[in-house]
Amino acid sequence: MPGVNMQDNAARIRSLSTSLMCFDEVMQLSPLGMAVINFDGTYEAVNDAYCKIYGYTQENMQGKSFTMIFSPEVRTEILELHQRFLRSETTLGGEWQVVRRDGTIVHVISESAMVTGSDNKQRRLVYVTDITMRKNMERELESSHLFLHSILAGLNAQICVLDENGIVVLANNSWMSFLIANGGDPERVIKQMNYLDLCRPNTKEPLAKNPQAGLFYVQLIEVLAGTRDYFEVEYPYHSKDEHRWFIARVVRIKEMHPTRIIVSHDNVTALKVMQEELHDSLTFTRKLINSMQDGFTVLDQSGKVLEVNPALCNMTGFSSTELLARGAGLPYWCEEKNETIAVLLDRLKHGTEGEIEITLVRKNGSYFPANMTLSCINDESGTPNYYIATIKDITERKRMENDVYRLAFYDPLTNLPNRRLLHDRIEQSIAAGKRSGNHAALLMIDLDNFKPLNDNFGHDVGDLLLIEVANRLKSCVREIDTVARFGGDEFVIIISELYTEKATSKNQTQVIAEKIRNAIGSPYFLPVHYDGKAEHIEHHCSASIGAVLFHALHSSESQIMKWADQAMYKAKDDGRNLIRFYNE
Repeated sequence: MPGVNMQDNAARIRSLSTSLMCFDEVMQLSPLGMAVINFDGTYEAVNDAYCKIYGYTQENMQGKSFTMIFSPEVRTEILELHQRFLRSETTLGGEWQVVRRDGTIVHVISESAMVTGSDNKQRRLVYVTDITMRKNMERELESSHLFLHSILAGLNAQICVLDENGIVVLANNSWMSFLIANGGDPERVIKQMNYLDLCRPNTKEPLAKNPQAGLFYVQLIEVLAGTRDYFEVEYPYHSKDEHRWFIARVVRIKEMHPTRIIVSHDNVTALKVMQEELHDSLTFTRKLINSMQDGFTVLDQSGKVLEVNPALCNMTGFSSTELLARGAGLPYWCEEKNETIAVLLDRLKHGTEGEIEITLVRKNGSYFPANMTLSCINDESGTPNYYIATIKDITERKRMENDVYRLAFYDPLTNLPNRRLLHDRIEQSIAAGKRSGNHAALLMIDLDNFKPLNDNFGHDVGDLLLIEVANRLKSCVREIDTVARFGGDEFVIIISELYTEKATSKNQTQVIAEKIRNAIGSPYFLPVHYDGKAEHIEHHCSASIGAVLFHALHSSESQIMKWADQAMYKAKDDGRNLIRFYNE
């Protein structure tokens, strides 16, 4: 039957917790009352379980002296003990009588461990369990002499002393109580019971079912023989009602004559349960991260990658081994974006979560758009310890946005700007003219021989003609100019940034319009189908073009369109296949 040093287990828990979680989060998950206390006695951190024991909230306790839970007459002495502990002059733990906020008296048991903060100052980490209920039960049974032995036996450590032959020469009441509770005969202790008889493994039970029992027995024989001075082992010892875990420690006291062996057992069930809950929590967290559809990574202060999930690996093409390699950094991060991430990290240090859209690079060299959200986990002083990045591939979203944009502003047949975008381009041209003082021109183009083609060969052939006309129009103008489909067989061209002189601008517009008229007038060879056979027809059409020069100082978008339309109808009225300018 084994026992526990809570301070050692506290260290194990802290070690376990820092692998994936900050200590503050582990502390808040703990079912035990936990607090971190500064040298001056003020609380630096408390968890909810700790506050619940004393009837306070975290706001009530944070920054206050821990002596607030003791009666006034002992506060000075308690603070001195606390500071002596932090100076390594004494240990500090055990059972305490404290006062809750509502004035009621409660009893707690505590253990202390020394921790070092990021400022290299020592603090006391306290684990507290409310044992008031147990104490109340003990007081109720104090009148019974039999229960007096139960009180002694109720000590956490169950201790017995053996001679070199394994005979029990002394046992405390706690040990005796445990022996009785598990079916042992206390009379055997009086008759020089051999401890080896108690812990000898059951030969009918496979050793693999409880390997710790066999290990304890073998190592105890070694201590009795003098070939080993000390060992400890953790083992399960379950009852019908509960699962229990103990730590057994066996030490050979060679300085005593005759030599004695001390065996102690500590019940570590609460800590074991906490460890298992913590392990389950970490396992759940890891599964949750690994199941995320978005990429996830954890970095330390230096930028070293500590954790990645499969989604990030799939997204970037890098394996987890490559991403976690020492000094690997972020291979999917474009170097030219370093300044952006630096700004983002600086925002995090000031408590603001950061989110950006950024272009990342895959292992194969291809690029993809992503949304990156960064947050940080701070230590007790508020300094960032870890950075957490969530990365979402937004390629599909960007494609949909682009599709929506094109549907809104572009003609789906010719891929030319539509009326909505045309209006915007006219306003841009007017604004550019205000800056430069140059004229611009707008051409309204209407095909003269389009309807017969549609009527004779169908809309599919008509659509092919419109696509070809759009291509010819684009070939006639500059990149800075705009070719738009106004509707049906009408097109509009904006010729931007001509000249400041109106006459020169008009001459240049005339040249471009004539080039367009000739391009549209060239023959078209369009595929058609007769009786399932593909053929080509030759089609001829012309264009009536209305042109208007405009200047930013006396033009509006609606006026310009109206003038160009009037000029175009003048070209039609005058015989078609003509260019006419609007005369102000």
